[in-house]
Amino acid sequence: MVSSRIQRQLSICFITISICLLFPFQVLAAEKKTIGVIMTGDIPYYSKMHKAFTAKLSREGYGDVQVLLQRPYPDQVSWSNAARKLIAVDVDIIVTYGASVTLAAINERTSIPIVYAGVYNPDAIGITGKNITGSISKVPASSLIRYLKGITAITSLGVLYSDIEKESIKQVEEIGDISKDLGFKVVKINIRRPEDVRKIKASGKLDALFLTCSASVNMSLDAILEIARSNKLPTASTLKNENNPGVVITLSASPEEQGELAAEKVIKILHGARPNALSPTNSKNIELIFNLKENMAMGFKIPMGLVTEATKIIQ
Repeated sequence: MVSSRIQRQLSICFITISICLLFPFQVLAAEKKTIGVIMTGDIPYYSKMHKAFTAKLSREGYGDVQVLLQRPYPDQVSWSNAARKLIAVDVDIIVTYGASVTLAAINERTSIPIVYAGVYNPDAIGITGKNITGSISKVPASSLIRYLKGITAITSLGVLYSDIEKESIKQVEEIGDISKDLGFKVVKINIRRPEDVRKIKASGKLDALFLTCSASVNMSLDAILEIARSNKLPTASTLKNENNPGVVITLSASPEEQGELAAEKVIKILHGARPNALSPTNSKNIELIFNLKENMAMGFKIPMGLVTEATKIIQ
């Protein structure tokens, strides 16, 4: 005869199995999820993005989600290795900041969902797939150059990019098209390593500098701005950098909004949504920052007609 103790244990097992069969999604939701994040280099724009991303998760009740952060140096081998590490530990979702690390994750052909943020123009560089979605940080480069031309006459524009970063190359091509309409020359300056900034001085007479979204370029920002100041070259950038606000004109998608948009998509995927059912989201919060202090120190003046368009002015 089965004892009452054994009967109780069998009843408990039966109830547990019944719950699993009736409420499978609730049981799965109770499992701790792991999100892998790849953020290339030490770039304040991406750091701000990541802070907003984790804060949004916490506010929405996902503060206990484990986040594994990879911060590879900006080169192709390091990007690929960072993606492989996250795939090896079988994270539930991979979040990428910037185009280069996003492409590295895609190239590993993983079935793990990928959510990107801070990608300037994903369609132009082939960021697509059934397990991919994200937020877009594209801003009108023509407007940024127009603001730059409002400060000084431009016949020769130095464009800083990296030839190993596909999106950076696309930005150079975009500026090349703009130059045909506005009548100035584009001088391409390839920056892979910090010491490459010396190429700026060797590039002949320049009237201004345009910094693309390249990770290598933005990691060398201090050295670039030092050269720009000494040669009185106004600078323009598409990446906001509050840690070093020395760029004269910045036209940038809000990193906080980009991080929050990524978090929203991650939460939907954790709830069972398929990435390809979540359309990429364009940033609505575009910030135009004029650094009057830096500009005046170089001996230039920003017309008041342009200043009134700014969302932020550094005096």
